[in-house]
Amino acid sequence: MTLLLILGAYLLGSIPTGLLLARLKGVDIRQSGSGNIGFSNVMRVIGKDRQGKLLGLLTLTGDMGKGILAVMVGLHFGGPNDPFLTGLFVFLGHIFSVWLRGRGGKGVATGLGVALGIEPFLGLLICAPWALLYLGTRTASLSSLGTFALMPVLSILWVRFPLSEKHPLPNHSVLLFTIMATFVFLRHRDNIHRLLSNNENKL
Repeated sequence: MTLLLILGAYLLGSIPTGLLLARLKGVDIRQSGSGNIGFSNVMRVIGKDRQGKLLGLLTLTGDMGKGILAVMVGLHFGGPNDPFLTGLFVFLGHIFSVWLRGRGGKGVATGLGVALGIEPFLGLLICAPWALLYLGTRTASLSSLGTFALMPVLSILWVRFPLSEKHPLPNHSVLLFTIMATFVFLRHRDNIHRLLSNNENKL
């Protein structure tokens, strides 16, 4: 059952939400802007009118929803470790999509969805820095990097000091959040170079 859940999570994560939605505007998002299939590039490329903005928000919702759904399926149909495995593999599926021959997004929205699925209150706490950093900088990559840098730290604090006994977090969840944060930083290598040279695009 675990292998079936992992495979299903990977295939779910592989669905290129932004690519499919951008095509409704006649755009191959891989050939436009930064070439990334995620929310930021979709919004930057096609978000110049109301329909484009809606498609950008649907990209964000869909990518986050993949993470939440995979974890929920693991919770309801798997064993105690399966939600973390389905969360990891839906995240990896988004980054290394089988439908795009191993290419994909940067994992930010799907990773945040996984966090919300694992522990909603912690997920909201993790999402808050993204919103604050974005409002302060209007730079999606900086917001994402700052948020995922904090993700393992916040998960460690939650394991040690849960806000409620009804919402404990197993120790291995810290490993999941650390793996996701590592991949997000690796996928943002070009963004980091542009940030350091003060040439990063704003959203």
